[in-house]
Amino acid sequence: MNLEESFSLWIEKTAKSWGVSIQDVALKISEGEIKNRVQMYPLVQKTIKEIPFNIENFSVAARECWVLGGKYDSVRFNAFVNNKQESTEIIEKLIRDFPDDEHASATRIDSFLEDAVLLGFSTPQNTFDWAGALQTASLILTARYPERFTDYRQTRWKNMANEVGYPLPLSGASHGEWLLWAGKFANAIASTPIYKELWPTTDPNLSNPLWVISGICWDGPDQKKPENDPYDPMDQLFPEGGKKRRLHLYRERNRSVISKAKALRLKNDPLLRCEVCGFSFVEKYGHIGEGFIEAHHKIPLSDLKEGGHTRVEDIALLCSNCHRMIHSGDKTSTINELQKMINQVKKPNKANAADAKNRAAD
Repeated sequence: MNLEESFSLWIEKTAKSWGVSIQDVALKISEGEIKNRVQMYPLVQKTIKEIPFNIENFSVAARECWVLGGKYDSVRFNAFVNNKQESTEIIEKLIRDFPDDEHASATRIDSFLEDAVLLGFSTPQNTFDWAGALQTASLILTARYPERFTDYRQTRWKNMANEVGYPLPLSGASHGEWLLWAGKFANAIASTPIYKELWPTTDPNLSNPLWVISGICWDGPDQKKPENDPYDPMDQLFPEGGKKRRLHLYRERNRSVISKAKALRLKNDPLLRCEVCGFSFVEKYGHIGEGFIEAHHKIPLSDLKEGGHTRVEDIALLCSNCHRMIHSGDKTSTINELQKMINQVKKPNKANAADAKNRAAD
């Protein structure tokens, strides 16, 4: 059985265990792990590319990565980066002109580990924490060379490889060789048709396959079904009943159509104003509001036939208030209807303001 078949079977087994479709598995599996990587690795990458390299900026970003979230991981990482000059030199030595040759790459990684265990990755009993040092090396390389490396814990990747029948490194492989192997394993998964179908790189949150696969492997092959979704305004588009099918239709189109709608709007309106009231999150809240807007389907899902398509033109971008209001009546309002409601409210307010001004003048 090849990797495509075994990886597909694993997804199908997970879907059956959870009682959901394989599309829903793709949406929820390791959701938090993947999200953390997508958000934090670009920030770590930015600090690594800084000239001169600043160990404090790097350590602040790296500490937000869940990969270093374990109690002992954090303690030993802190001990390592607190030796600022030495850790700076070691990290720069690791990433500077990183070689393409596999043997040279493994040697470079192993050299980093030898330095790191002496600088902070050791136990109170003076035994070396090779796994912790390798985990930090993998974080650095994953952020710097995301097309080649994954963050790494040997047991997690080994379990996933055994699950899907991917061959392990030869006996006696070095730590560096294991890390390179994990990157090749992740790339092999990313090249399968089933991965490309379920985790399309056209979605900005999935554009780096190895970050996604790192998150999946971190949770391991026997993943538990996630808790119920938190409240999502988009759920108001659906009537009660048939949740499995309803989520399938919503999620499939949401990933691509909404991303494209936002991207097109940003070109013409960097403030991403609400189509009804003109409110802009970035204008109101600053950088935390950048790129934030809610998507409203002009055509309710209940009106779509199975196999139907949604166009970018069918998506309206609204602020949270207008999105709530457009769904607040007995039936969903249209964009024009909600705009008319707002205008009708404004007119008497203006009249009342004029009356108040006249009374004050009297």
